[in-house]
Amino acid sequence: MSHGPRVLAQEIMDRRPTVVEPDLPVADLARRLLESGVEGVCVVEGEALVGVVTAMDLVYREKNVHLPTVFTFMDAVIPLGWKRAEEELGKIAGLTVRAIMSRAPVTVAPTADLHELATLMVERHLSMLPVVQDGRLLGVVDKRAVLAAAFPRAPG
Repeated sequence: MSHGPRVLAQEIMDRRPTVVEPDLPVADLARRLLESGVEGVCVVEGEALVGVVTAMDLVYREKNVHLPTVFTFMDAVIPLGWKRAEEELGKIAGLTVRAIMSRAPVTVAPTADLHELATLMVERHLSMLPVVQDGRLLGVVDKRAVLAAAFPRAPG
């Protein structure tokens, strides 16, 4: 745990995050992620943040689907896990950002400190955190920004 000065999200955030609209085709999103080298994008409608999509969401599309299991009870076939399989299939088959984005993303205030950012990223397995104030997207803090703030370069 660092005992240096308190570092806030507003000090380390990227003030020009990559944003896309929900109707962008997934293939265009993949191309944009590869070309820009960013971990993910914020999905906005108007000025409202409606979701996020990360490179992992695109990788997710290539995974094996967990098909629901069934069991028989008194001549009835009962599916287990169908909701999860349905969600996975929807995400894998999605053609637009809207279909694959994570809705209601975890966000932080500009005054969130470095320890709060790191804790959220680790505990929620997040690669980026949108910084929002009064419903408006101000920027994004990613893993690289947290790492750079936690281990600043020594003068020299």
